[in-house]
Amino acid sequence: MKKQKIIFLDRDETLNHDPGYLRDASLVQLKDTVPEGLSLMREFGFRFVVLTNQSGVGRGIISPQELSEVNARISKILEENSIHLEKFYICPHTEKDNCNCRKPATGLLEQAMQEFNADPEHSYLVGDRMRDILPGAGMGIEGVLVPGRETVQEEPAPNLVFTAENMLDAAGYILQREFEKKAAEKIFYAEQKDAIRSRMQELKAKNKKIVFTNGVFDILHPGHVQYLYQASRLGDHLVLGLNSDESVKRLKGPERPVNTALDRALVLSRYKFIKTIIIFSDDTPVETLQTVQPAVHVKGGDYIAEKLPEYITVTENGGRVIILPFRKGYSTTSVIERMRRRQ
Repeated sequence: MKKQKIIFLDRDETLNHDPGYLRDASLVQLKDTVPEGLSLMREFGFRFVVLTNQSGVGRGIISPQELSEVNARISKILEENSIHLEKFYICPHTEKDNCNCRKPATGLLEQAMQEFNADPEHSYLVGDRMRDILPGAGMGIEGVLVPGRETVQEEPAPNLVFTAENMLDAAGYILQREFEKKAAEKIFYAEQKDAIRSRMQELKAKNKKIVFTNGVFDILHPGHVQYLYQASRLGDHLVLGLNSDESVKRLKGPERPVNTALDRALVLSRYKFIKTIIIFSDDTPVETLQTVQPAVHVKGGDYIAEKLPEYITVTENGGRVIILPFRKGYSTTSVIERMRRRQ
């Protein structure tokens, strides 16, 4: 069964305004941007589950019928906006009951995780209090805080990753995190030698031809894309060695790079023909090539293969070097100069 991406939502002051022990369904009013934020997340495949403390039931202030009617009203308003709440998980107890379901206890979340086969890496807790976030701390579930009508001074939950202005802001951050997590599947640092070797060995065991190239790729232009695409066509799996910020400064000067290594890696990771990205800090990729040991190492320009500092490393490991011509008229330096002239 496929793992599900779930947004675990608190109810009061997260979805709806809370006048205090909300018992009258006619008083239900959604908070600003809740429909917009949930709609956006729904478009990206998220499902919605509510986890809510309702001690008013245990205190005898709210009847089970009234609670059911309030929840039904919230669901109805959201359904009118094409948003479906899968289920409400409710703790009716007070703090004195010492139950395992009242947040920040984990009982409600554990039950919902199991019932919906939730993927902890791609699920999130969203609430107005740290107690709404904390249940996921031991399960690897990140939390987003959307503060309610009152600012409550609390110790930050260890799994809190963002404090949003409202639900739409929370949605924007969650989609950003999902983009970063997907990109991270491709991105390594040269120091992660064991992980890189393991990945390369798996590919070689499947008879995949590994191609390696490297560079700064600071401001992407058609020359870069043509070069990288052509390099990818020389094998089955293109590994891109990306110069770290420190090495770029040594090679290009103190004003470079324009974009950080991580930003460059995030952009490059979206090209499907780039399969693995390794950020390295040395002036040459020799050490990284020793880890990867590709079948083909590609350089762009008018280099002489035998004079490259990495030539011996590549050939001693059974690989070969191929020089590809750059696309004429394109370079990062020329792009930067054009930008300066237009200022």
